[in-house]
Amino acid sequence: FFVVEGVRDASRALDAGLRPIEVYLCPELNPGAAAADIDRVLAKAGLAKQFTVTAALMKKMAYRQDPQGLLVVLEQPSWPLARALEDVQAGGAPAASDELWLVAAGTQKPGNLGAMARCAEATGCVGVLVADPVVDPFNPNAIRASTGAVFRLPVVSATKESIVSFLDRRGVQLYVGSPGSPLCYTDAGFVGPTAFVIGPEDSGLELWWLEIAARWADRGRGGVVSIPILGRAVDSLNASVAAAVLLYEAVRQRCAHVARPAEPDRMV
Repeated sequence: FFVVEGVRDASRALDAGLRPIEVYLCPELNPGAAAADIDRVLAKAGLAKQFTVTAALMKKMAYRQDPQGLLVVLEQPSWPLARALEDVQAGGAPAASDELWLVAAGTQKPGNLGAMARCAEATGCVGVLVADPVVDPFNPNAIRASTGAVFRLPVVSATKESIVSFLDRRGVQLYVGSPGSPLCYTDAGFVGPTAFVIGPEDSGLELWWLEIAARWADRGRGGVVSIPILGRAVDSLNASVAAAVLLYEAVRQRCAHVARPAEPDRMV
């Protein structure tokens, strides 16, 4: 189970079809229009158990410093993708031509993971694969930063070995981001099924990922790309920003690929 606070996130979780277990209300913290919004959430929550608590208790229960007076306990979604990652026989079907994945490796901040999920949902990713997880995708900060993306987009944790094996079986090309690579991200091809690996911004990806990407590059299925850092005061981008840059470059390339007119036949 996990907890969602506030009208917006609770409403989005329920709209995504997640099952509510308990609802905690504080009328003292629901003035005016907020009360009407909460009534609409309660209608969506259906038969979930409801409890009324004092403002003092709600402030202790809530993660935020300024709770809206609504807290919902929900059942975590069960993604079929999680089973596919664990089963070496699953996920063997060829990937769709436009399949896009984001791999979060060593992400240490829930807010970063949530923001990465938000970018992944915005760019049409199939899912976010969290390698050797450090943080919970249903952490309150992750939920808030994702603006509800984690309710609809599969965000699944697994070992790095099972993630690479899964992507390999599907025929997805693998690109990892590293500032030391001579290959600029705009010079790589992301039109086919692609997965991007983003590491922690303070230390970057571990050597294991760079070695995997080098081997896949030898097979013509990926490599190591960099995003130019032109200033001298920073040595990295925020992980979610780096993810957005790479994902939207893939979107740009795919849009250009689709829009490009066929070359006319030439006479020899």
